[in-house]
Amino acid sequence: MLLTYKTVLSKKVQLNSNTYLFHFDLIDPKGLVFKPGQYVILKVPSNKGPVSRLYSIASSDNYKNSFELIVGLIPGGLASNYLYSLKEKTEVIFQGPAGLFSLRDNNRTKIFLVTGTGIAPVRSIINSKFKFQNSNLLIFWGLKNYKDVYLFEEFKKFNIKICLSREESLNMIPEVDRKYFDLGHINKAVEGQFDNSEFYICGGRNVVESLKLFLIAKNIPLENIIFEKF
Repeated sequence: MLLTYKTVLSKKVQLNSNTYLFHFDLIDPKGLVFKPGQYVILKVPSNKGPVSRLYSIASSDNYKNSFELIVGLIPGGLASNYLYSLKEKTEVIFQGPAGLFSLRDNNRTKIFLVTGTGIAPVRSIINSKFKFQNSNLLIFWGLKNYKDVYLFEEFKKFNIKICLSREESLNMIPEVDRKYFDLGHINKAVEGQFDNSEFYICGGRNVVESLKLFLIAKNIPLENIIFEKF
């Protein structure tokens, strides 16, 4: 059974042109217990009553009295308009937690294939307490342009490759940071990474389906493909 949480928006940070980080403090109940990778359900006020929208928790499970979301806002969207206009200290209602997108407890290498704000549950997972070594974690994050990148100083601490699908060169990136980037889509960058690995896919519905088919064509067993669509 899902719980209902009364929260207050304590911080709102713009990450790029249309992506924001929202920090919510819990009012009642005071604590949120979740598995890194799960989502919460935002209850968006409307004339016809609350409308539900699902957002992956983007913060560590080490913090029990607050959580963060990373949300890409879509012009004209009901929830996007609500979140864009949301002011700090405003009360917000959520339900949850829910979802099965979580790290499995085994010794396989974990490879994350994510696009856009699909990085949110991965951020929760890698910043939470888990016993896997960083060397057994690989993150391939697909974005369109270099200007879309956010929280880079945080993510570069991990084994990450940011794949820029609409750039023609990496010359705009400081030379010391270019090793974290690649040109093209993430399916190109992940070639050669298929031995004894589990693949965690998160992103838009079409992208997730495409990457799943790509992995199946590489003879990855379905039981080693874990995915979340949004």
